[in-house]
Amino acid sequence: MASRATAVATEVDYYELLSVLPTASEAEIRRAYRKTSLLYHPDKVKPTPETLDKFQLLQTALNILTDADEKRKYDQTREARHRRLAETAALDSRRRQMVEDLEKREAASVNGGVKNGVKRTWTDRELEIKRIQEENRKRREDAMAKKVGEAQARAEAAQAKEEAQPSESIDRSVKVRWVKEGEGLEIDQEALEDNFAVGDVENVVLLKDKKRRIEGRGDRKVLLGTAVIVFRTLAIAKKVVSQGPWENIESVEWAAGNANEVPDGG
Repeated sequence: MASRATAVATEVDYYELLSVLPTASEAEIRRAYRKTSLLYHPDKVKPTPETLDKFQLLQTALNILTDADEKRKYDQTREARHRRLAETAALDSRRRQMVEDLEKREAASVNGGVKNGVKRTWTDRELEIKRIQEENRKRREDAMAKKVGEAQARAEAAQAKEEAQPSESIDRSVKVRWVKEGEGLEIDQEALEDNFAVGDVENVVLLKDKKRRIEGRGDRKVLLGTAVIVFRTLAIAKKVVSQGPWENIESVEWAAGNANEVPDGG
């Protein structure tokens, strides 16, 4: 579902996320994904909002970087972002150089304009130029301080909002399992999404298949497919857990607890 992944606005560098070069082959990208995803896989570590979000981000990176059209669009966007950052860095460098030059001139004036042991006389024109330069420097510093203050205020507001409304992605997540036999062999990410109304499902994460014994099958172990379905809201998640549809699904449980324990909120 690469097209769905691209709908999520992000400044994350997917190549850095997977620790691969932009020239990496599809096979190298997939190997890097498998290695990195183990650090956040719900079957390998205890699911938390942070690890689940990181695992979903890795899924998005894999989907985009292994789809030729989506990768081309992403590379163009990434290149433009890097170009803007380089231009900003160059502008900041020029500004720093200008400040340094002005400070050197100020130091010379404090010393009475002495050069090679000879005291120079400042003309009215030179003094006016210096005054204008100093005013421009002060305006630039005030503007920069204002921008820094505004950025800091936005960051603090965003942090306060996040703390007031913590992520509920783990509460919106449902883990389902199905027997990979017969019709169960047809169940995949797209099939799971198609069970629900358009817009209800935010993401589907397929986990590693496992062999287990299940009730009614004797001692024989069967291969079970597992997926975590992240719904758009907690209310939708509660509704589908209680109502379904769950055709060909062996078990349904909350990613954060037992299926009979409905999370608070909604």
